[in-house]
Amino acid sequence: MSKSKRPKISKKDRQAKRPTSDSIKSSPSNKSTSNKKLSFTLSIIVAALAFLLYVNTYNHEYALDDFPTIYGNSLTMQGFDGIPTMLKTAYWYGLDGKNDFLYRPLSLITFAVEWEFFPDTPAVGHVTNGLLYVLLAFLVFITLKDLLKKYNIVIPFITTLLFVAHPIHTEVVANIKSRDELLCMIFCVLSLFYAVKHFDKPDVKHLVLIFVFFFLGLFSKESAITYLAVVPLALYFFRKTDFKKIAIPSGVAIASAALYLFIRGQILTSQTVAGEIALIDNTLIAAPNYMGQLATAFYILGLYIKLLFFPHPLSSDYSFAQIPIVDFSNPIALVSIFFHVALAVYAVVRITKKDPIAFSIIYYAATISLVSNILFLTRSTMADRFLFIPSLGFALIIAMLLHKYLTKENAQATYKSFKYFFQANKNLLIVTAVITALFGFKTIERNGDWKNDYSIFSHDSKVTTNSSRLKFLYANHLIQSLNQNKVPAEKQDEYWNTAVEEFKKCVEIHPQYFEAYFGLGEAYNKKGDYAKAVEYYQKVLEIKPTYRSGLNNLGNAYLRAGNMDKAIETFNKAISLHPDYPEAYNNMGTVYFTIQNYGEALRLYQKCIEINPDYFDGLKNLGSAYGSLQQYDNSIDAFMRALKQQPNNAEILYFIGVTYQLKGDQANANNYLNRAYAINPA
Repeated sequence: MSKSKRPKISKKDRQAKRPTSDSIKSSPSNKSTSNKKLSFTLSIIVAALAFLLYVNTYNHEYALDDFPTIYGNSLTMQGFDGIPTMLKTAYWYGLDGKNDFLYRPLSLITFAVEWEFFPDTPAVGHVTNGLLYVLLAFLVFITLKDLLKKYNIVIPFITTLLFVAHPIHTEVVANIKSRDELLCMIFCVLSLFYAVKHFDKPDVKHLVLIFVFFFLGLFSKESAITYLAVVPLALYFFRKTDFKKIAIPSGVAIASAALYLFIRGQILTSQTVAGEIALIDNTLIAAPNYMGQLATAFYILGLYIKLLFFPHPLSSDYSFAQIPIVDFSNPIALVSIFFHVALAVYAVVRITKKDPIAFSIIYYAATISLVSNILFLTRSTMADRFLFIPSLGFALIIAMLLHKYLTKENAQATYKSFKYFFQANKNLLIVTAVITALFGFKTIERNGDWKNDYSIFSHDSKVTTNSSRLKFLYANHLIQSLNQNKVPAEKQDEYWNTAVEEFKKCVEIHPQYFEAYFGLGEAYNKKGDYAKAVEYYQKVLEIKPTYRSGLNNLGNAYLRAGNMDKAIETFNKAISLHPDYPEAYNNMGTVYFTIQNYGEALRLYQKCIEINPDYFDGLKNLGSAYGSLQQYDNSIDAFMRALKQQPNNAEILYFIGVTYQLKGDQANANNYLNRAYAINPA
């Protein structure tokens, strides 16, 4: 009787069946407990990293777009009272009163809540952003852990580390305005988390949460719509194929999106996302044809890939003409096209194999699609923040590749403790730590640039040297700082010279940038060179003839230069084009007051206040006109109305005191004069 032969087991099979050193003799219950403890430890690590990387932003000030969304937004500054209007108006309504293009009220609501309790306190906004990023880090890890449950837990861990540390996220976390990106991704990840939960263990509660979280993601930012592709693809790639089970959570997300789109359609006057696009916003409209747009779009996609691997330099703005218009002969555009085509081919070929790298490629493509300028032109040429959500796909690819080549641990490995986890993945974790450290140092350094407007504009204008908008923003900030007396005397010449230099560079790059000519007019007006100011204000009006601020400032420059006839002519033109423009009436009144035609000055000041009863300068000048006509009671009444707006204004208190003195009421005169001198002894 022959002996039965033992079947041969390959070396590969023996390795696959070999238990890891830390899982030997572990019972199922011990295994579950150890996995939970390890998961908790790893989640604490990624959350702590997210906190530490951005803790140096907590004392930052407002910067960049914080003005139009927070401290310059009329709805935000109403606190709770502004929230109902936010829910039924467009994103920028509180700034410009227009009800079109964007509908993303959730971040604005959070700003209003903060303003209600902590008005004009940027530190609160920065802390909130930092804590939201900590929450996002935790959610990304636990979602990836559940989604990739058939893979070694080290993969979701290092994916999250790389994602959290990536410097490309600094604009989103360090700039309060970009909370819309943070909230959008948080709610998208939560939607995916509960979609996975529902697939594994169906529960109506999960479907309700998917609906709510996806709706909140869309309420945060429209780009959440791309997760309509991510959710079903994630379930397909990382679970046993069951299209019915995939369709249920995906359908709930679609229903949520449909409700959002319906509400958006009822509220906005224009349904396009981009609206009318200006050259300053998107360089691609300068392309000679669609092929030029497409080549330039791929050029930009190539820059995005470069920033994912090597995030330096970073910038807050890439406006015209930082990104050149290119054709398909451009080497960067060509390399980018071949690279992206290769990625697409790989993803298509490997999709049936459920290759996680193929999923990561599709995730990246889906989440960057809306801002790629390939499907349609957006209102931005390029932005670091556009890589925030897509960068998770990049991090997962890198994690998969590092795991493949730096460790022999199999997919089902379990660990009794973090010690065993580290020992088993030592090489992989060391390399990941080095990359994370390099990313982290760059993140912390970049955070410093986001301290305030001055720091971000002064730094980035040296990096993105051809961005006309950055040149303008930097120069305008310097001039406004001078106008608001925020600059020490020894620094004033430096500020003025730099502002003029940056304004001139701006118009060299973009000769039709009328705001930059306006800024040059302000700069020379500040310096007392009214002839130069007139020259630049005239340049503004050559580009935009009906620009009311240009007409107003040109009239003021003529007034200061002593050319009263030209001043009156200019203000009359402003009034004829803009009959409800109170500043023009006020300033033309000042011309007549200067030439001692007090009756005409009074008429113009009265018209100014008729249009805007709370216009401070108009009330002050109205009081002076009444006083010059010896109508002292009317003069005091106008000054008192101005004083209600600025109770500690020494100039108004002085004018009231002098008027009482002229009226013969010395007691009241002394009272107001003493109050004026107490505030300003000079």
